[in-house]
Amino acid sequence: MAIAILIFVGLTLIQFRNVQRTLLAERVAVLARNTAEPFEATVGLGLPLSSLRNAAALLERARQSDDAIIAIHLVDREGSVLRQVGDLSADIHAMDWPAGWREGPKNLFAGDRFFSFNPITGPGTEAPGVIIVSLDASDSVIRIWAIGAELAVAAVAFLAVGTGLIGLGLRRAFAAEIAAFEAAEADIEGFERDSWRGSDAGDEAPAGELRQVLNAAYGGYRRAIGGAAAKGPPS
Repeated sequence: MAIAILIFVGLTLIQFRNVQRTLLAERVAVLARNTAEPFEATVGLGLPLSSLRNAAALLERARQSDDAIIAIHLVDREGSVLRQVGDLSADIHAMDWPAGWREGPKNLFAGDRFFSFNPITGPGTEAPGVIIVSLDASDSVIRIWAIGAELAVAAVAFLAVGTGLIGLGLRRAFAAEIAAFEAAEADIEGFERDSWRGSDAGDEAPAGELRQVLNAAYGGYRRAIGGAAAKGPPS
């Protein structure tokens, strides 16, 4: 039961984490798509991305549309930063970029940060640049830990109740065997008490069959020892 519950909790957490990441990716995809449209229009006219004068203003407007956005970078196809708004201390080159980041939308989680890579469509087959949106994913991480704690508490409670019910069921199913074992234990304990007292009469409580046999055998043994001692050593 414990193993089954552990597997269930683990799979549930993985599924919940995947749902959280999917929601973040969809949330950023719409914003990135709208942000990329002016740059795609510029590239469509045959102009370089760096020629768009209000590029920083467009990126800043997109950043302010969501409080969770930390920074937005506009990079060329070589990875050089053309424009950056938001947290200027964020170094996007300090992380390992996902493979194929120029070919299509890619997502990357790094601790409590979420990075979305969104290529800008151009007239050629290769993207002239990429918009990288950086989000604070700490809320998502906290939600994952919270659901994990709730599942752990529920799992412990379910395990405790289930174990108790199973124990009760087993005790009822083996009631006759348990009673016989307890009676045998009581007989052996009574026999040991009689032996310590040096008497084979037993106490006032009724003796079980096993205890009577043990007492009789022990009494015969004591009488045999006493008879041998009375005869003295052999000549």
